[in-house]
Amino acid sequence: LNILLPLKQIRNFAIRQKKRFYIVIISFYILEINQVASRSLYKAESFNFRKMSATLSEYKLSCELLGHSMDVRSVGVGWDTPEGQIIISGSRDKTVKLWKRLGENYAEAVTFQDHKNFVACVCYLESEQWICTGSNDATVAIYKEGGYIPILTLTGHTSTVCAIAGGTMPQTLITGSWDKTARIWTINQEGVATSVVLRGHEAAVWSVACTKELKKYITGSADKCIYYWNEKGEKLRMLKGHTDCVRGVITMSNNSLVSCANDALIKYWNEDGECVRELSGHTNYIYSIAANKAIGQNVIVSCGEDSTLRMWNLDSGEEMGNPIVHPAQSVWSVACLKNGDIVTGSSDGIIRVFTKDPARYAAEITLKAYEHAVDTRKAQMSEEIGGIKKTEFPGPEALLTNGTREGQTKMIRHQDGSVKVYNWELGQWTLVGDVTGASGGSQATSGKTLFEGKEYDYVFSVDISDNAPPIKLPYNRNEDPWQAAQTFIHRNNLPQVYLDQVANFIVKNSSKTVDSTTKSTSSGYQDPFTGGSRYVPGGSNPGLNSAGNVDPFTGGSSYSTQQKGQHFPVRKYVTFDNCDPAKVLEKLKEFNTKLTVENGQVSDTLLNAIIALTAATPDVDTCSVEALQHLLSWSNDILFPVLDVLRLAIRHEPVFSILNSYNFVDSIVPKLNTSAPNTLMVVRCLANMMCHEAGRIEVEKRLVTILPQISEIKNGSANLQIAVATFYLNLTISQTFVAKGECCQMVTEGIVELLKWAKDLEAFYRSFQAIGNLTTTPFSQTSVAIIVSTDYVMDKIRELTNTPQTGVYAKLNSAGKELLAAF
Repeated sequence: LNILLPLKQIRNFAIRQKKRFYIVIISFYILEINQVASRSLYKAESFNFRKMSATLSEYKLSCELLGHSMDVRSVGVGWDTPEGQIIISGSRDKTVKLWKRLGENYAEAVTFQDHKNFVACVCYLESEQWICTGSNDATVAIYKEGGYIPILTLTGHTSTVCAIAGGTMPQTLITGSWDKTARIWTINQEGVATSVVLRGHEAAVWSVACTKELKKYITGSADKCIYYWNEKGEKLRMLKGHTDCVRGVITMSNNSLVSCANDALIKYWNEDGECVRELSGHTNYIYSIAANKAIGQNVIVSCGEDSTLRMWNLDSGEEMGNPIVHPAQSVWSVACLKNGDIVTGSSDGIIRVFTKDPARYAAEITLKAYEHAVDTRKAQMSEEIGGIKKTEFPGPEALLTNGTREGQTKMIRHQDGSVKVYNWELGQWTLVGDVTGASGGSQATSGKTLFEGKEYDYVFSVDISDNAPPIKLPYNRNEDPWQAAQTFIHRNNLPQVYLDQVANFIVKNSSKTVDSTTKSTSSGYQDPFTGGSRYVPGGSNPGLNSAGNVDPFTGGSSYSTQQKGQHFPVRKYVTFDNCDPAKVLEKLKEFNTKLTVENGQVSDTLLNAIIALTAATPDVDTCSVEALQHLLSWSNDILFPVLDVLRLAIRHEPVFSILNSYNFVDSIVPKLNTSAPNTLMVVRCLANMMCHEAGRIEVEKRLVTILPQISEIKNGSANLQIAVATFYLNLTISQTFVAKGECCQMVTEGIVELLKWAKDLEAFYRSFQAIGNLTTTPFSQTSVAIIVSTDYVMDKIRELTNTPQTGVYAKLNSAGKELLAAF
């Protein structure tokens, strides 16, 4: 048409000028071109028909490439060799591998180990012969074809580099990162790199591409938007349509675009930015798409969290053949070779090559083994153990992560359909055995609690130290309490002198727990090691009933969130109310006697008046409140019992208002970094302040100061983890009433930091609730984008959701599912 149109215009001009000679010649050329075009069109249509005749149903496994020890997060194709194209893979095990065709299989040719953290993406730039890799260490390594060390390392991003594509000009490329930016890099002949930063996305930039013809760059983000940019970094166009994170973008012929997202949809956009096709079929997140030009110019393949590989015809919008199910939860990445073979990388650490050529099919024994693994996977999608679907158990790849404590257990789903229990001992996972006897149902249906694959009448949580997570003590009614106690002691390497205490603890609490399904546990629940008689900061009040999740040291209601039919949004503020006033007073008097009047000593009468402020409904006595303010001047090493009284007193708005006239908040916030007891008490104070409007106002005024200090906390007891999670939860409750964008973002970032180091299950649960609250605010898009673009947070949420929890913590499984559904 580009030729015909000018010729026709010239002919028309010749007619007007009555130049017959030109008319005849030009008409002849038009006739010839029309005939040639018709023949070409016929050939093209015939050719395309032949190429698109193949479907995914004709594909079978060709080979499996084993070598990575963790998830294969990205696969790509490299240069041609006489045997076939090179395959490139990047893994969570921090390595990049090159695979070379060797007969009917592939052999590992080179392994790059230059990244300090997991590899998120790989890309081959053919014109430059560069292998480019992006990592969680925020760098891009560039290798020359045939080389073994990087010729250049690009730095500039501040978080994971998760996407790479070639640029519009030679020696240019574009990268996307979790830091919400993309960068256009230009490398000169001397190897000096410069970059243009593309700013505008509100969340991680998961995917990048470019159109060389139009000299435009394209980015897809967790903020659900796709942007077009020019080479100067100026935003040209925004495409909206996806309802969840955009995970992949690729350019097609005619400058069209294809995108995929966590909304399980593929969208086909024309050059004008109009969505002309919407392809649906996946049932979960779509992680990656790639063009399969060997099958057709408008044929693509996709893969995702539903364990499948699929192929699509963009012209018709139809799926081509049946999906290929993988025996792995996540199929992270897909790429296509020039011969039409399809390469995938999965969460089981295996790279798979599928082919439509019978000559390259795997051996019959291999195909049968693969089909068996797939059948097992399909069966697991409906099978349950203890109320949890088998597919929701982690696969063997979970054993590649070190345990968090000695004696930790994991239930692992294997490809043969079995679920096995592993125990973390002496720095390695040891097989305990198969999960048996769990098919009778969940705790709700069988009346028993599942622990390490076995059912028990009771599974007690025993907190033996503020610096270690609770230890589980399983017990059945038909067991000898002393034998169960002896097993518990041996298993946890505890002193033998604890035998009688543990046995008596079992006898006492097993007899009382019988009624726990209908009423709260008695306050007589005692710790087997201390008897509950010593003073613990923030400890229990014998006069208060537990909320059901009983801690042997300090009582249960400070450790449990009341179970509801719906886990979020939470609208009732959570406070730390438990206290034994007598023990606190005893500690105050002990410290007071060591002081002089000049150092802050007060009379016992005044101490008695101060302790009265811990009551549920105290009489507001100005003198008592002022005395409490005076005690806040005590030195940091003896301050924690004063802060313990303070966190109870400030639950009451009148008391808070008097103290606030002394700017007490500004005096206690610096105590966050003084000692472990003080840190715990200050965080609890901040959490309790949130229960009334006056407290919320003062906390929100200081959020910019408070949150960074709390984010600096990187370790601590279960009590501290719960306190921090509760403070965040209360902050999010306030945002469900009147939300502020900056506050929502800061709290989300704080929760992300907490999930880096927290290990307590109640802290996790309250964090889940806090995130859930944030998903209900007008600024949910920002919060969700921060969460889903942080891999370790998503991994933690999935792990806790898919790992069957027992007793009161079974709520984690359902809360996690609800949270993932909200994303």
